[in-house]
Amino acid sequence: MMRTVQLAIADARARGLDLELCAVDDRESEVIAANAAAELVADHSVIAVIGHKNSGPSRAAGPVYAEAGLAQITQCSTDNALSRAGWPTFFRLCADNERQASIAADLAYSLHRSGSTVAVHDGTDYGRPLVEAFATRLRALSGREVGVLAIRIGQEDFSDVVDAIRAAHATVVDIGATEIESSKLMRAMRAAGLSAQVISSEGGPDNPLAKLAGPAGEGSIHTYAGADPMATPRSRGLVQRCRDEFGETPSYVIECYDAVSVIAAALEKGAATRAEVRAAIADTDLEGLAGRVRFDPQGDRIDAPVSLWQVIRGRMVPFAERAVPGA
Repeated sequence: MMRTVQLAIADARARGLDLELCAVDDRESEVIAANAAAELVADHSVIAVIGHKNSGPSRAAGPVYAEAGLAQITQCSTDNALSRAGWPTFFRLCADNERQASIAADLAYSLHRSGSTVAVHDGTDYGRPLVEAFATRLRALSGREVGVLAIRIGQEDFSDVVDAIRAAHATVVDIGATEIESSKLMRAMRAAGLSAQVISSEGGPDNPLAKLAGPAGEGSIHTYAGADPMATPRSRGLVQRCRDEFGETPSYVIECYDAVSVIAAALEKGAATRAEVRAAIADTDLEGLAGRVRFDPQGDRIDAPVSLWQVIRGRMVPFAERAVPGA
């Protein structure tokens, strides 16, 4: 992600903007994130922040940025609560949990209007809200109960969860977890002979879930709280640059690049102080690499894209391709 930001900064510099990257590492820790935020706030040359990657660190750093008036644009922190905390400095380019989960629930209902659904989360601040939002939305659509089960990070024995899924006669299993735990559960389900349609939150062109799950992942469908990086000629061009320069497509590659574009646009409008940059970001209306970028009063992206992916022949492909012969 950082290298994508560096690419975008290089492009902005080529247009004459005096931008540089000051990188700090929050180590996925809320305590370290708050300290890193204080470090950035103390450096008056810092006029905006891209990040944090995870919701916990964003939650810890958000009030620090808000007090200092320093704009924060997260590419992939999905916790709904972040945009409801009242921080005028918070902006989000990806979809939040509720939007992502709602689209997953709509898909589950369209594929299996009858039958039972079980949702499984990994107990984290990432997985649990996704599953809870999914279950709430699907209950409203179907009028049926949705069983919610929990696993934990590092778990290896999934027999109890698999037995519960079997007992529920589930035709759909929604998983809110990292690709590691998701793939483990998928392998356990298939080894036990369960054929329920799996829907999870680990989509994207280079997500490692397809390799981690192996044959057990075949046919699984995955939401991705960001734009399809292959959706437009410009976004495909960025994907190719990333693959050429560092061999892969980072998660939320479009959102990382567009975050720099939003900041650059503020500077091109004449914003110079932190307050001016924050105000200009709030008024953003630009065409990003894969769609329009605007923010609502809470800092959420208006009509934030959620793309759908499916594992076909061991590859993560856009879900629409499932109907294409030979896909």
